[in-house]
Amino acid sequence: MRKESEGMQVNRRKVLISLIASVPLAVPSSGKAAATGKVAQSAAGYQQAPKGGQACAGCNSFVAPNHCKLVAGEISPSGWCRLWTQKAA
Repeated sequence: MRKESEGMQVNRRKVLISLIASVPLAVPSSGKAAATGKVAQSAAGYQQAPKGGQACAGCNSFVAPNHCKLVAGEISPSGWCRLWTQKAA
């Protein structure tokens, strides 16, 4: 009986290791965003409206008139994402 459970543990271990190794392959990415080194808007949690007084125009990564150093694509100066950091004074 013990040998049977040992064999199952080895198989289970192999399956878990292969699943963990395949996780980076399963993460979707935008081809354009990956090519520019930027994060897709959906991955950054981008939204068109400001949040709690924070807007893209006040972010350190904002590039006028409608781009970001970190988020791919055009963005609104009044938008917001999770990567927001206050502009240096």
